[in-house]
Amino acid sequence: MHMHTASRRRGSRASAPEECEAETEGPELSALLRWSFAAASIGVWSPVFIFSALRNTLYVIHFGVGVQPLSIVNIVMGWWNALNGPFIARWADAGVLNRLSLFSPAEAWGRRAPWILLGTPLAIAGTAAIWVPPSHEEGALVAWYAGSYFLLVNGVTAQMQAYLASIQELFTTGASRKRAIARQVPFLTVSQLVSAVLPVIAFSYTPDTTETCCIPASGCPQPDEHDSLPCVCYRDAPDLFGVHDYRARSPPPPPPPLSPAESPPSAPWAAAPWVLATDAFAPDYVAQCAAAANASADGLLSEALKLRADACGLDPETGEPSGVGTEFWRFGLVAGLIALMGTCAFLAVAPARRTPISLEEAGGQAPLSLCASLRATFRLHSFRVYAAIMFLSQCYMSHLLTNISLYLVYVVGIDVAQVGFLMGAMMLPVIATRVLSLPLYLWLLQRAHPASVYSVLRAIEAGLVVLFFLLLKAEGNAEGGPQMSKLTATAAAAGAVLGVTQSPNDIISHMLMGWAIDEDGVERRGLRREGMFYACNGVCQHLSEVVVALILASYGWAGFDPKQCPSEQPASAVTAIELSFLVFGPVVLALLTLLGFAYPIRGERLARLKAQVAVLNEDRSRRITERNVSRPASTRGTASTRTLAEVVFRSRGSRPDEVALSEQLTTSSVPYSEPASEAGGAAASAEAVSPEAPDKNSSSKHAVADEAGGEEAVERDLAVVAPAPLSRV
Repeated sequence: MHMHTASRRRGSRASAPEECEAETEGPELSALLRWSFAAASIGVWSPVFIFSALRNTLYVIHFGVGVQPLSIVNIVMGWWNALNGPFIARWADAGVLNRLSLFSPAEAWGRRAPWILLGTPLAIAGTAAIWVPPSHEEGALVAWYAGSYFLLVNGVTAQMQAYLASIQELFTTGASRKRAIARQVPFLTVSQLVSAVLPVIAFSYTPDTTETCCIPASGCPQPDEHDSLPCVCYRDAPDLFGVHDYRARSPPPPPPPLSPAESPPSAPWAAAPWVLATDAFAPDYVAQCAAAANASADGLLSEALKLRADACGLDPETGEPSGVGTEFWRFGLVAGLIALMGTCAFLAVAPARRTPISLEEAGGQAPLSLCASLRATFRLHSFRVYAAIMFLSQCYMSHLLTNISLYLVYVVGIDVAQVGFLMGAMMLPVIATRVLSLPLYLWLLQRAHPASVYSVLRAIEAGLVVLFFLLLKAEGNAEGGPQMSKLTATAAAAGAVLGVTQSPNDIISHMLMGWAIDEDGVERRGLRREGMFYACNGVCQHLSEVVVALILASYGWAGFDPKQCPSEQPASAVTAIELSFLVFGPVVLALLTLLGFAYPIRGERLARLKAQVAVLNEDRSRRITERNVSRPASTRGTASTRTLAEVVFRSRGSRPDEVALSEQLTTSSVPYSEPASEAGGAAASAEAVSPEAPDKNSSSKHAVADEAGGEEAVERDLAVVAPAPLSRV
């Protein structure tokens, strides 16, 4: 490539490489199908995100389930989630469901759409059911959690692997994948806004979890007409209407808050001479908060009894269990919203039916067996580095999302009723800054290699995460107890920074994975195995659940007991929770920084890969057109002996002047068949080529620039020629 030509292209708004990639983007999808596929991301990602973020808050803090049984369930499901993926992926890649009459023929359904239809209902059932257990007994809660988790694991494996594989098959270049992920942003923003509101809906009250009434450091909790204290803060809740609940005082203390004459004749306490409003509350609460108890009930026993009936799920008229506790409508509403968002995944079915790659399009190659496919996938160094990045990243994010509420309650010291508000205050800035910073990253990823961008962001995050957690702890331990205004400001600032550093992660992930899949597909002459790649990545990524479960179990080993008040937790338990955020997180982020720089597909290797993929896509598109479109034989074109090198230079309007380099590229190329209608175009383009010799230093300059990487490398994808076949790289 001539230097003045390269300079002109770099200065243009739309570079030639992106134009070249756009021509080979993949199967033609209408705008409606493209946006439908993007909208389906709401149903694919939101239920899983909500499950990961809120499950410990729900089952440990609000239901009081011990961390050891939950950890055992998480470990078992983590292993199952890791091991079931390759089987489903192998069946999907081989088109097993297409053998059923319901999903036949394969050309009409594609390999991925049936699995989205199969997995989505299971994923919806698992993520919604976890919020509405039939019983609050610990054994029943653990069994319900395990059953819901099992549905979720199997549904998400089928659904998400199919969706992710469809991204690679529908959008076949780095630029098109980047645009496909960018189209998801408005939909994910809406779903994340809903996700940020859910903690406020679900957790803005004090649950009835502990064995005693907990008095937070911020002061005595006071019930009001909308939210009462937890049931344990009231006295003898099962015998709400028993006369023995209330002390008879003789002589009565002046002035009496309630006299027998003012009581309904049928009231059980009417026979008592004098009854105090504080008698409706538990003794330990009255001992510390007698003034709050009297003030909250306005000196009237009837008000206190009504609040107690609401807190304990009893009918205020009869005293019988009503079956509707404080959390019933809250958790039921959350389950309904999750189910509604989950149904959006069905929007991906129609686009997924257009996935163009089928077994016969890979030159008649038979699909690999399960074991052979696993070996071939893990043999790729680029995939091993990517899988390691995803495993550690999932460990960090799952721990952060799942256990942040435990840090806020037991280390920072906020009241349990404030958890929902503070989590919402942290999540909203994450959403805002992720969206606002995305255009910057779209610009940056055209000029820098995505793996390098990822490494720099993880290094920045590693330094800031410790600072924010220490600030939260300092605010919580300030004299006079935690001040919500300062805690909210700190949490919002932490969320804003996290949103900026996490914003391009999805785009980077799909680009890095796409290049690893492309490299494997080129080596196998077009036989692509997107499903198996995502399944093998899932084997590594889902094992992060085992790590996060062990972290949760370590809290129990340190003495953590959710049935004790936060102030009564042993110091060892609080220290274990604190160290998991101040040490584990930064160490994982440091390792991710190193792994990002170790990603191997960059520079000349990346440019060569894109050139080879462009030719394979063009050849595949021609064969798909010939197979699916009925037209006269004279217009279908004849087979040509032109090789990858010739097609590469033809597509850029250049000649393979350097014979030795052309021959090396030919050794790794595939035969190319060109439609007859394009035969004259090659000759015309060859005549228009400048005879000027290429710059001798251009290759070395390209190599240096490519090390900065990214989409800029695409500008030389057809000019930089491999020094050796890809299989030996």
